[in-house]
Amino acid sequence: MIFEIDKIDEEGQSFEVLESKQHFHIDSPDCVLTEDVKIQGRLEKAGQEILCQGLLETSLRVTCTRCLVGFSFPVRSKLNVHFTPQTDNDKPGNEVELTELDFEQEVYEEDRINLSSPVRDLILLSLPQIRLCKKDCAGLCSQCGINLNEKHCDCNKEEPCDPRLAVLQELKDKLK
Repeated sequence: MIFEIDKIDEEGQSFEVLESKQHFHIDSPDCVLTEDVKIQGRLEKAGQEILCQGLLETSLRVTCTRCLVGFSFPVRSKLNVHFTPQTDNDKPGNEVELTELDFEQEVYEEDRINLSSPVRDLILLSLPQIRLCKKDCAGLCSQCGINLNEKHCDCNKEEPCDPRLAVLQELKDKLK
């Protein structure tokens, strides 16, 4: 997913790429790429800066936060990256103040831009922090561990009250 800046016309360049899922190294126990990554987009020059806009599509296999069952999570996100040439200030060890625009900004060197890192970041950022297999996922029983989406258990659902909160429990019981 490397593009030569010299080959980008003044009018811009449209592209469509299907990159192998192994290229992105997203391999954790609770999140795995299951499909190759499809990217359709456009590169445009603005002086020495390059603007990349497009659409990214793929699919992940993730683990439900509540019931720990794996499920397919489709990713369809807009790609918007602003590439600027590397300067001496960009080298490691120099302190730089970041602005809001810097989070969509990447640096290129040697007259080539590489979309691999921004695409990988976009895939990971598209995942919600709480991933649910379905909106009404019941999760696991906190006492016996059974998946409450598949079976019901006979465990006592009333948790013992923390002694530090006993006063609040008494107030709650009085209000019933």
